[in-house]
Amino acid sequence: MGEAVFWLKPLYQLGFVCFFDFYFWIRVEAFCSKLLMLYNPKVTKNLKDILNMTKNQPPPIITEIPVDEQEKFEKLIKSCRSKYIRTSQEIVDKVFKEKPVYLQNIKNKEVSQSILGLRGLVWNEYLKDEVSFNIILMQKMHTTLKTPQHILELLVNKKITELKEKDLLKEVRSLCGEYAGRVFPYIYKIALSNTNSRRSRAGKTFESIVYKVYDILEYDFDSQNKVGRKTFTKLGLGKKVDSILPSVDCYEQRRNKTIIGTMKTSLRERWQEVAEEIERTKIPEIHLLTVDEDISKSKAQEMANHNIIVVAYDWVANSESLTSMKNIISFEDYLFEEIPSILKFWGEK
Repeated sequence: MGEAVFWLKPLYQLGFVCFFDFYFWIRVEAFCSKLLMLYNPKVTKNLKDILNMTKNQPPPIITEIPVDEQEKFEKLIKSCRSKYIRTSQEIVDKVFKEKPVYLQNIKNKEVSQSILGLRGLVWNEYLKDEVSFNIILMQKMHTTLKTPQHILELLVNKKITELKEKDLLKEVRSLCGEYAGRVFPYIYKIALSNTNSRRSRAGKTFESIVYKVYDILEYDFDSQNKVGRKTFTKLGLGKKVDSILPSVDCYEQRRNKTIIGTMKTSLRERWQEVAEEIERTKIPEIHLLTVDEDISKSKAQEMANHNIIVVAYDWVANSESLTSMKNIISFEDYLFEEIPSILKFWGEK
């Protein structure tokens, strides 16, 4: 307790106060000047009068983000997310660099376990980025948007400007909770953004890992990210198709001698979207890569009826209920049998 007060008090005297493990600059004089103009631009009051005014003014209660701040806040979220959260591919590359054992395991045909482990490591790295994103966004929110800034400075000026020692630390703890509660519409917006980002990030992480495995094994492929969605659209392929091995050119020459791939972390009913894509484009079959471990035999049969080849973990493909299903194969069979046979036809390997 004594040490906390030791560093907290000097920081406050310098114009800073710590919330949620980061520091806000109180900027009392600048705030008071703005507040004075708000009340009456023609009247001049001294600093003490302004502080007394803010102490007696209750912090506003807001139930939603003010209309004039909504667009600005959305742009701030987007900007911070782009700047402070790495792409899935950047994180995957970092993990492979720091954990070279995965590189060797993949070359040794231990792919299923590698994909499982890599997903966990990459996801943890993403969560670290998300924490940094949240901290920086909360800092910028206070300095960029008037409402959160106004609320915080009212609370600070009202509650802790005259406190010392233990009372100061106690009040700061209370103030953190009250500030979070009063700006909750902003926090909710951040949480909603994080939820949506996590949903899409899980799929992008899986894609990035698979494409990295292709690169490690030196398999040529074209993906929508690599050649652009328009290229796939010109071929009559929709957004459900993620990649073509070995290339778009090969697909145009003889589509039944290429591997058309799509990836989904979870099947549920979403595999039906893939079936619709096959029906619409008249492609011979599609390889559906997934990390879903809950695949029933009946679902596997339905997918077989639609010419969907499911690529799953080794222990899923070779489970007692699915081992007899020829359309359910392991990552190992896919990478070291199916793809090489296609590439051999094109003389790539």
